This record gives sequence, structure tokens and C-alpha cells, in this order.
Amino acid sequence: MSKRNKIRVALGSLLTLVIVAACVTVYQSGNDGTPNEKELVQKEDFTDETEVREQKKNEEAEEGKEDIQEETQNVTTSQVEGTRTTEENPEVQEEVPTEAESQEIEETIADQPLAAVQPEINFTESSLMQWPVEGQIVLDYDMDHTIYFPTLNVYKYSPAIAVSSEVNTPVAAAANGKVLSITNNEETGLTMTMDLGNGYQAIYGQLKDLTFQTDDYVEAGTAIGYVSEPTKYYAKEGANLYFAMKKDGTSLDPLQYLP
Repeated sequence: MSKRNKIRVALGSLLTLVIVAACVTVYQSGNDGTPNEKELVQKEDFTDETEVREQKKNEEAEEGKEDIQEETQNVTTSQVEGTRTTEENPEVQEEVPTEAESQEIEETIADQPLAAVQPEINFTESSLMQWPVEGQIVLDYDMDHTIYFPTLNVYKYSPAIAVSSEVNTPVAAAANGKVLSITNNEETGLTMTMDLGNGYQAIYGQLKDLTFQTDDYVEAGTAIGYVSEPTKYYAKEGANLYFAMKKDGTSLDPLQYLP
């Protein structure tokens, strides 16, 4: 082999070694960079996932705020319209009165009289009444003998007592009872008959401005009206309360049941 050929072979071998060495270096560099690239990819994936989660949380939070605002708005609207949704049945709405309506309801209730408690009606022979008015007895009860009536100037039987009193004096119920009738009698004027129970009755005459009506229950001591001006049958006796009692239609002496 000539010297020139040897030089060519040597250069070719050297060039081959250089190329091989370069390839090896490039290969190793590529392998060293691979983990970094993978790590970078993983970091990027993790970052993307974290961002997605954060975004999802933010979206859910926003949705929650919107729901709360919507519920608040619904409640406010419901109150303004005077209705609210019941918890048991959301589809059923209960009416809520406005402030003006509530005030009107309260005023209506306040104007209504309280329901009277029904008193016990059980008058007996041993029961004791109270005086319907205080005053002097100007005419006595007497169904056995006649007595003198000054205005009429006659003697006749007296089924009641006449208690002197001033006009407009309150007349109290002598016992618990129920109003049976209210009549306007020529002799006794405006007259109220009250059932005391067990066949007993109390009759009040020469009244005005009655506070009870037929079928009303009256408690003893309650004002049933006022003493009126006397009728023409009692002009000389003056203003008085006509007061009588009966048992099964038979006249009784009221003084037997008064203290």
C-alpha cells in the first residue's frame, strides 16, 4: 500500500471515530433531556389539572351565590306580594297579611264584644237574690189582702214590690238568668221577664235602655237597664222599679228571697 493510501485510510478511520463519538454524545444528551421533558410535561399536566379544579370550584361558588341570591329574591318577592311557601308543601302558598291588613284585623277584633260566659241557672227555694236597686219600698207584695195604690186611689192585690229609685239608676240582675221576653206594658212600662231555672222567674218593670235581648244569658249583679220615668199608673208613687217573682206561673213574694 502506498503512503498516500495509508494516510487516506487513517483519515477515514479518524473521521469515522469522530462521527461515532459525536453520535454517542448526541444520544447521551438526548437521554439526559428526556426525564426533564417528561417531568416538564407532568408538571404542565398537574398545573392544568389544578387550574381546572380551581376554576370548577370558583364556578360552583358562583353558582351557589346565584342560588342564594335567587332564593333571597324569591323570599323578598313573596313577602311583598303577601304570600309565603310552606315548608311541608312548597307548591302551597300561605297568605300573609300586610301591615295595614294586620292592623285592620286587630281593630276589628278589638271592636267585637267578648263572648259572655254562660252563668249557671239553677234557682231553688233556698236561693238568695241580691237587690236590683237600693231604695224604699213604696208598694208591698200582697196576694192575700188588698193594698192601697195612691195613683189609682184603689185597693187591690199587689203581685210585686215597687222600689223607689231615681230615674237613670242602673238596675242589676237579682240572680243568674236567661231573658225570656221583653214587652212594653201599659202599666209596668218596658218589662223584662227572666228565667231563673227550675220554674222560677223574675220580672223587672219600668225600665229603659236595656243592655240585653231575648235569649241572652245574664249573670247576677250585671246591669240590665235603667230606671225609667214612671207610667201613669205610678205617677204619685214616683220613679220606681217594678219587681216581681213567679214559680211555675204562681206569684211569689220577692222579699222572701232578698237579704
